[in-house]
Amino acid sequence: MLYKNGIDLHHKLCYFISNSKDLYIYSPYIKLETLKALIDECDKLKSVFVRWEAKDIIHGASDLDIYPYLKSKGITLFKNKRLHLKAYLDEYKSCFLTTANISARALNLPPFKDYNYEIGTLVTNLNIEDRLFFHQIERDSILISDSIFKQLCEQLDQIKKNIPQEIEFDFKIEESKTEFLISSLPMTYSAKRLFEIYFDVADYDETELNCFLHDLAIYNIPLGLTPIELKHRLSSEFFSHKFIAAFLTNLGNTGEIYFGTAKEWIHRNCTNVPIPRRNEITTNIQILYSWIVDLGSEKYAIDQPNISQRLYLKTKNLL
Repeated sequence: MLYKNGIDLHHKLCYFISNSKDLYIYSPYIKLETLKALIDECDKLKSVFVRWEAKDIIHGASDLDIYPYLKSKGITLFKNKRLHLKAYLDEYKSCFLTTANISARALNLPPFKDYNYEIGTLVTNLNIEDRLFFHQIERDSILISDSIFKQLCEQLDQIKKNIPQEIEFDFKIEESKTEFLISSLPMTYSAKRLFEIYFDVADYDETELNCFLHDLAIYNIPLGLTPIELKHRLSSEFFSHKFIAAFLTNLGNTGEIYFGTAKEWIHRNCTNVPIPRRNEITTNIQILYSWIVDLGSEKYAIDQPNISQRLYLKTKNLL
């Protein structure tokens, strides 16, 4: 069924938002006041994705002020200049699709005589390929931080001066080279478990499926690989991932890293964002250790020589 702007689109969208359990919003253009009207009473929104090309801001199609507003509500904001779809995703299971951006005329908020012609529809029971698609968008997006937001604001005036001479222009963003997203950690309990789900996707619960899809996206793993292809691809992508490579430098000259040191490093170097598995960081590190051992071709091992768990290189004679 199609919902139409000016008739029932706004009502059906608000109903979907208010009944969502874990909500993610994707919209190229977002105006602050319309966003407030949609989600001000919503406490289930986890992340918002916006296009935020420079011309979007300059021409008033999107507002930069959505960042401090979302930050005040504990909601993360991502920028992806390839974004053109408009979607509201609940638990990665159902999706409200619409042609409408988050603007007054697009959603008839407040009511306009000459509102935009827009439609929307609800898609339930998304399949595994559909869910993976949204995880891949998140993987390719930039998390907006205070530092990046400041960069965008400072560049606006200069970009405005260049508009008459320069057709193509965009923000230049410098991301931190030492800070990672907590979502860079693997979420499936082990690489072995990921293999099991990969070849029998019926054997999972919803949380486990979303963790599995998160890991496929993070490590750039397509569906449809053979067991040998999956093992090679996952190991290669996992150990070449910049977060994993940086973390393993903690092994240093001694070839070992104790759990407390690992926990301290992750707290110091990672920015917290919504993740599929809401565990304490202790569980996340245990999962990370398991992946390193599973995929490390017997290069790494875990033991507990005292009260603290230890990850170590088996090639080092440390004991």
